[in-house]
Amino acid sequence: MAERASRSTVRLDANVIQRAACAGADPETFFVREADTAAVELAKDICRGCPVLRECLMQGLRSNDHFAILGGTTPEERRLIRRRVAYRRAVAA
Repeated sequence: MAERASRSTVRLDANVIQRAACAGADPETFFVREADTAAVELAKDICRGCPVLRECLMQGLRSNDHFAILGGTTPEERRLIRRRVAYRRAVAA
C-alpha cells in the first residue's frame, strides 16, 4: 500500500494554485494510490484542460513529489519523465 502525504508535502506556487482547475477541489482527491485507477482518473480528469497544467507539472517534476497527482501525472509517470530527460541530457553530452 502506498504511503500518504500531507498536503504540505507539495509546494506549488501560489499563482499556479489560484489559477488551477483544482482550486476548489478537495486536496485529498490528488493524494490517491496509483493502484486505485478510478481515483487516479478522477484526479486526472480535473487536470485535463487546466490553464496551468504545464506549470503544475514542472513544479511537480522539480519537487520530486512521491504522492500526489500533479500536472495530470502520477508520481510514477513523473519518475519516467525525469529518467527520459536525464537520458537525453546524457546522450547529448
